[in-house]
Amino acid sequence: MFSGLMLSQYTADTLIVEQRILSAPASIQSIPAAADQEDFVSMGMNTAIKNFQILDNAYGILGIEIMAAAQALDFRQYKFGNGTTKAHEVVRRHVDFLDVDRPLYPDNTKMKAVVESCEILNEVENVVGSLE
Repeated sequence: MFSGLMLSQYTADTLIVEQRILSAPASIQSIPAAADQEDFVSMGMNTAIKNFQILDNAYGILGIEIMAAAQALDFRQYKFGNGTTKAHEVVRRHVDFLDVDRPLYPDNTKMKAVVESCEILNEVENVVGSLE
């Protein structure tokens, strides 16, 4: 059963839903303590953990979307811009073109790491200049 990148899109969708859940502010969990004389509001660590999870999910989502974009470019017969060409080259250095059915978990995991490392961004900026 060749499903292409459809299942990776399900993975990205799941991560997006988790992002929405994690986006609820930790401060709404404040509860009264000490016979209503104080509120327990020390939510800094909870917020830091949630922010780490949100950022980690974002790397995964972007990795999947960039992998899908590279796959789409492989079906086109155009000459792309220098930045797009370099980004595609970096993706293909890590993830092969999807021409046979295979588990995509290793590809998704690899692309997440590539996004987190900023390798694509750095190499594109080396070609086209700063994107800031």
